[in-house]
Amino acid sequence: MTVILAFLILSAPFALAALLSWASHRHDAIRGHLINQFGDPDWYRVQHDADAARTRFEQTPSWPASGAQGERR
Repeated sequence: MTVILAFLILSAPFALAALLSWASHRHDAIRGHLINQFGDPDWYRVQHDADAARTRFEQTPSWPASGAQGERR
């Protein structure tokens, strides 16, 4: 009986954290509505970086070699 009680006491904070996390994500309480209203300001930068990486990979379709090649002693 004491083992079950100890387990319940030790697991209660984790259960409470999971419940609060689920509730806040469900109601979108963490981020609010301003971010969704105005969009993501970094989206254009991320899209540009992805396009640059894609273009570079299309020009040379192999991964660059690391600086250390072969066996070093």
